[in-house]
Amino acid sequence: MQEVVLIGDFLLLPAGLLFSYALWRRRRQIADEFLASWKTIFLATLVMNLGFLLNLLAHVPEFTGRQIFGPTPLSSALEYGAYISGITLFFYGVRQWYPLILSVQQDAMAQASLYRKLVQEANSIFLRWGRDGRILSVNPYGEKLFGYSEDELKGRSVIGTLVRERDSRGRDLAAMIEAIRENPDEFHINENENVTRDGRRLWIAWRNTYIEEGLDGKPELLSVGVDITERKRVEDALHVLASTTDPIPGDTNVLERSIRHLALAYGVQYAFYATFTDDSRERVEIQAMWDGKSITRGHVYDLEGTPCADVVRGRANLIREGVAERYPNDSTLREWRIESYFGSRLKGLQNEVIGLIVIMDTRPLELPSWKRYLLRVFAARIGGELQRRRAEEDVYRLAHYDILTGLPNRLLFHDRLEQAMVHALRNDQCLALLFIDLDRFKPVNDTLGHPGGDLLLREVAGRLTALLRRSDTVALLGGDEFTILMTDFDSESAMLKIAAELSHRIIKVLGEPFHIDNAEMFISASVGITCFPADGVNIDYLVRNADLAMYKAKEQGRNCFEFYRPEFNEVAERRARMESELRAAIGAGEMQLHYQPIIDVEAGTVVGLEALVRWLHPQQGLVLPGDFVGLAEESGLMLPLGEWVIDTACRQLGAWRRAGVEVGWLSINLSLRQLTRGNLLEVLEAARKRYGVAAGQLVLEITETTFMQDPENTLPLLQQFRELGYGMAMDDFGTGFSSFGQLRKMPVSSLRCPPWRA
Repeated sequence: MQEVVLIGDFLLLPAGLLFSYALWRRRRQIADEFLASWKTIFLATLVMNLGFLLNLLAHVPEFTGRQIFGPTPLSSALEYGAYISGITLFFYGVRQWYPLILSVQQDAMAQASLYRKLVQEANSIFLRWGRDGRILSVNPYGEKLFGYSEDELKGRSVIGTLVRERDSRGRDLAAMIEAIRENPDEFHINENENVTRDGRRLWIAWRNTYIEEGLDGKPELLSVGVDITERKRVEDALHVLASTTDPIPGDTNVLERSIRHLALAYGVQYAFYATFTDDSRERVEIQAMWDGKSITRGHVYDLEGTPCADVVRGRANLIREGVAERYPNDSTLREWRIESYFGSRLKGLQNEVIGLIVIMDTRPLELPSWKRYLLRVFAARIGGELQRRRAEEDVYRLAHYDILTGLPNRLLFHDRLEQAMVHALRNDQCLALLFIDLDRFKPVNDTLGHPGGDLLLREVAGRLTALLRRSDTVALLGGDEFTILMTDFDSESAMLKIAAELSHRIIKVLGEPFHIDNAEMFISASVGITCFPADGVNIDYLVRNADLAMYKAKEQGRNCFEFYRPEFNEVAERRARMESELRAAIGAGEMQLHYQPIIDVEAGTVVGLEALVRWLHPQQGLVLPGDFVGLAEESGLMLPLGEWVIDTACRQLGAWRRAGVEVGWLSINLSLRQLTRGNLLEVLEAARKRYGVAAGQLVLEITETTFMQDPENTLPLLQQFRELGYGMAMDDFGTGFSSFGQLRKMPVSSLRCPPWRA
């Protein structure tokens, strides 16, 4: 027994020293209010360790046979004094510590009570849920927001109750909740879409805290949430609005989405934007309206008597309640039971009002200042986007439509023709291409002037458009050349029949009089028709062949139509080759003038000569006028050829005069192009004076048909020639449509009738 006591005495000192050391190690963790108590207890341990040391020294002689300190009455007194002092100091330190502990406990209880009060009354969600994903508790605000009582939520899984597996944007919320459960520290803050009991979707910003030991001693998560649904809706609206500054090509619905998100951002049932229908600004057309379910558009209504009228005039923009009573003449407000109204003007690049943007609701509307500003932001952005779209439409219209007539131009027509050809091949169908050239348009244009000619082209465009089916396209390629594309024929025979019928109607309606600037004008049309795929499998061949057929119709006497035939290619090639050779021949000395005598039958004498142009072709020999004069007229070569004829004829007359040869007068044929386009008078006067020829020696000859093509411009010019002393004659009289009344006005001194009229 003594040995056990001795071993216990030996263990007391190391144990006491370890306890003192442990207290010393924790000295920096002691709060200031507990520091005095700690010092007293630490001193008590040191004093107790002194008593343990004295007790141990008293046992040294028993082991070593040497006495170091004691046992004596003094050593015993010191030892027990150390014990008593240590115990006294320890209980004194504990007495200092206990009130502090009690105070902390009371403070903790007060804080816990305050925390419970805050949780119960907070305008935030306090949601406790376990690591297994099941709900432990929710505060009253969460109950009200989600529509469940706490008892209904306890034990239910977060997924499927408060959070759908996927949100409305396709985000995998089930995976997110699983990740939060597994690694809560990585999802300290997150935002996600939640769902209420009645199916409403709310955006909640969550702050998640992992608690190792919850109320029931098990790990749990505390998620504190704030409803940010309104903020997210505004963000979404602004995001959609921002996308209008850099729209995706082909995305035409960005403004419609903006209107929907605008309504969601304000939490109202109706939102729309509208633009003026015309310059009167008395009516607007809704371009996009969100009615709480879908987007509608196209409704047109009068502004008078509506709040919209006051908005566009800058008189009012916010009516918090009672809008229907304020505007009793607006039946829409009553029918839809509109209570509140907020609008803003849409403005263009020049700050002009082009429309308005409006939100409406069936409840009174309270708007903070930032929400009022939001509508102005939308108004500015949508107004800018509308102007950008209009600018793009203007650029597209300028690039693809003829400004004068509003018809598709060559570029757009070729695009539609290409699409139609692809469609026809895919569906084993045929299509027809009509090439229309207006006969006598140039003289009419010269008579009326360009403004009158423009009016005539508009009239022609209108008449052609009225003849077409909905699937057909008419285009103006340039000048007075129109094309018509006819599609969706299942057989070539049906196509040929309908194309021929349309051509007949075109010739008929264009042959009817045009009333331009109080003048009655007549034109005709020549039509060439090609068929796809029979007459060509690409655009260039198809258009070229239609053009060839049109020229063939002109050769047949104009005012008719002609279907393309393969032999036209050979004719066209020969024609093109001849045009090139004729152009070179005029300057290469290949042209000749032959002089045909004009004889007085009674006297049997030569009274004059007629200059007849011939072409001495290097390979073909002598080419008569009938083979190249028409080509010269159409290609524009008649002007240089006519000048050459006049100069050569005057030079020859001068030579005969100097040689003493009397030939009487010399007749020169004039073309319509010379009369209407060239500086004919200047050319005649210059040649006559250059070679010393008197005006009376020249007789200017025109055909009746030439005169009748443009009598208004031709007659004053012929009278001017007559006043200068030139002789005037009409050839082929009886082949045109002039009357004897018109003939009396013409300053001609002779008529020449063709043999069958003589």
